[in-house]
Amino acid sequence: MIRKDALRREMQQWLAEGLIEEDQARRILARYGNGLEASGGSLGARVLTACALLFIGLALLLVVSAHWDGLPRGVRFAGLLALTVATNGVGVWRWGRHGEGGGWLFLGAVCYGASIMLVGQMYHLGEHFPNGVLLWMIGTLPVAFFSRRLLVTLLLVALTTLWMVMETPFSPPWAGIVFLGVAGWLAWRRHSNVVMLPVLAALVLWLNLMLSWVFHTDFGPHWRAGHLTFNLALLVLAQVLCQRLERRGDSRWAPLPWLGRLSLLVLLPLTFEDLWKEYLHSHWGWLDPGLWAALPLLLAAIALKPRGILPWLALAGVLLAHGLGRPEQSLYWTVAANLVVLLVAMAWIRQGLLRADQRRFFAGLGTVAVLALLRYVDLIGDYLGAALLFLVMAGILYAGARYWRQRDPEVAHD
Repeated sequence: MIRKDALRREMQQWLAEGLIEEDQARRILARYGNGLEASGGSLGARVLTACALLFIGLALLLVVSAHWDGLPRGVRFAGLLALTVATNGVGVWRWGRHGEGGGWLFLGAVCYGASIMLVGQMYHLGEHFPNGVLLWMIGTLPVAFFSRRLLVTLLLVALTTLWMVMETPFSPPWAGIVFLGVAGWLAWRRHSNVVMLPVLAALVLWLNLMLSWVFHTDFGPHWRAGHLTFNLALLVLAQVLCQRLERRGDSRWAPLPWLGRLSLLVLLPLTFEDLWKEYLHSHWGWLDPGLWAALPLLLAAIALKPRGILPWLALAGVLLAHGLGRPEQSLYWTVAANLVVLLVAMAWIRQGLLRADQRRFFAGLGTVAVLALLRYVDLIGDYLGAALLFLVMAGILYAGARYWRQRDPEVAHD
């Protein structure tokens, strides 16, 4: 991931030394959504300002709460309305005059949400309590859309996530995708990696919550083994997309390659035998909705990368697990999962060496170390079985090293 501040300083230095022309520097920076002039101050200053405004809002709420019960109902309502209008008014004025005011708009959105909750408490409104958060989201949406302030957009994502979790026990959170779609579009337009990652995480949560309603009973939605199948397919598709987007070099997708590496943290639990026993016992076979939700994702991954090993391997594994998998086979599935994780780590090490990418190299190396530690702490089978697994893993690593040494002698020498 390229830090925009560091890149801008580097371009300014090159420009001062006469290595490049100003037009070239601007075009290079524009490729990453950056410019020669610093915009909005440093990240640290913006974070501290946002925290200061948040504390101001909390202080105001505490002052009001201390005298809340003693105030007449009309005065309370008027005070909340005035506070909300004042903070948003200052934000709109600063945004219109100076193109700033994001902090005030954020504070205004917080005051608006607090007003909704307190008015509902005063007049005993809203038997369905998630509706209060939904109204907060609806009021925050146009502010985020027209101002395009990152703080307000992050607040919208946080509120949407909270509402989805609160609404799911009662009904499917259909509306969540609308708010996440707007937030994702704003993040894409602003080249904001800080917003894009929370949006993607919330989108994954929304998909899982919707799937839980496919498994619902008279007692409400449920999380089943099919969720694991679905999320594995999501990870495979994310890995393929990350590889394609990484080649494009678009700064809007700069953090996505890390998603592929972080996804391995989700795969590590599959290296434990107990999880496989529970999974193979609980899934619904060919009738599992998680399987049918996963198949389009895996087919899309194969269409994007027909020669890729991982999508085909995942498709075969999912079909075999749901079609032929039994709890008594858990040991074999665990060993296979460990070997798959090892192969992925080896691929990362090789790619890191070929591309001189230290992050990818150390991600693969760290994965091998973590896998070895897990297998030492949690033995698969008895001592001899675990020792055999270590020997197999060592053999794979050694064979891979010899293969790379013969095929890429310059990389092996490095």
